[in-house]
Amino acid sequence: MGNIALVTGASSGIGEAISRELVNRGWTVIGVGRSEDKLMEIQNELSGFFIPMICDVSSKENIRETSKQILERKLYPSLFFLNAGIAGESVIENPNKFDLKIHENIMWVNYFGVLAWVEFWEKLCQDNGGANFIVTSSVNAIFAPPTGSAYSASKAAIAKAFESLALTYYGTNLRFSVVYPGPVDTAGLKAPRKLPFTWKAEKMGKSMVVFALSNKSSYEPSFFYKILTRLLRALPAKYTMKLLGQL
Repeated sequence: MGNIALVTGASSGIGEAISRELVNRGWTVIGVGRSEDKLMEIQNELSGFFIPMICDVSSKENIRETSKQILERKLYPSLFFLNAGIAGESVIENPNKFDLKIHENIMWVNYFGVLAWVEFWEKLCQDNGGANFIVTSSVNAIFAPPTGSAYSASKAAIAKAFESLALTYYGTNLRFSVVYPGPVDTAGLKAPRKLPFTWKAEKMGKSMVVFALSNKSSYEPSFFYKILTRLLRALPAKYTMKLLGQL
């Protein structure tokens, strides 16, 4: 069947854009998501090059069952875009009431829900020619904004996990790479006003596919946010909050 990629969060946003770009480049995509209707709609457009798989990535058991179904179809991905994650309004915290449950829910999806795919496929991929595992982190892994401690922590944790895995498996046929997107115009982006240099999902998807086909291990697509995040980290809190209020 040629090149096969697995993309989580494939029913919308960046994941959908990645899937479409890969198919345009001749790949067969296993599109993982929760919305059956949306996945079937994409399949109807992309024909047999897009294989929809319904999966709740917050459940390790569901991830294992979905992976077994993929194997039953004799499909062995060599590229994994582990892109699904919790974002948007559900990750915004109440500054007047800290809620540990938000942290637990986000970590189950954004951290453990990513590593569950690695756990299942690691040995299988090693025995079948290797693979590249790419995780969608965030610029919030570099700078953690107010009311975003859980989301930022989850994206920083998975980025560091992949950095370590890249070194652990160095010299083998497994690669681990991290992408740190800035704001992307998707349903998950909730802000009082449009953030500067917000990318379209299609642009981000194409950019991430180009990165995936390179030999690089990390990628920050937005030069603006690459500079801004480091500036915000370096400033005293007083000036950081003032600058954030102007964005």
